[in-house]
Amino acid sequence: MFHRVTDKLRTTVHGVLRSEKGDQYKPVKILREVLGTANDLAGRPFCTQEELEERRNAGASGAVLKREPAPVMLYFDGKDHRTKKKMEELLTGKEIPFKVLDVTDDEATRSWATTQAKQVEFPLLFIAGEAVGGLHELTQLDVNGQLARRVFGADG
Repeated sequence: MFHRVTDKLRTTVHGVLRSEKGDQYKPVKILREVLGTANDLAGRPFCTQEELEERRNAGASGAVLKREPAPVMLYFDGKDHRTKKKMEELLTGKEIPFKVLDVTDDEATRSWATTQAKQVEFPLLFIAGEAVGGLHELTQLDVNGQLARRVFGADG
């Protein structure tokens, strides 16, 4: 019973941290971002029910399952070479295969990427077709251990 109560608390708090409700108020948005980062740095004690179950199953079996890495795409518009290089170095350092797509002359792809990522500046990273964002978001994924999980699965 104790696990059900704590699991409910953990998943509820995670839902609040991931919600966009109240984001029109800058202090609420900033507080949520700070608390989300603190949650990530603390090892994500507040997470989804699926993530809790994955952790328990991985701990019980002790086995690490590897799978084919998800496709990682780095969209680049030919401008911010420094940020692109930092993102490439982080991915290479983690042995994550990726492709760089130059969208300088492809307005349709540029528009799609910025819309999906909800950002206007390149470079932008996508994992398995899902927008991650820029260097800041990539670094956050790496710090909280979610980068390998999203690319390689379970425990990367």
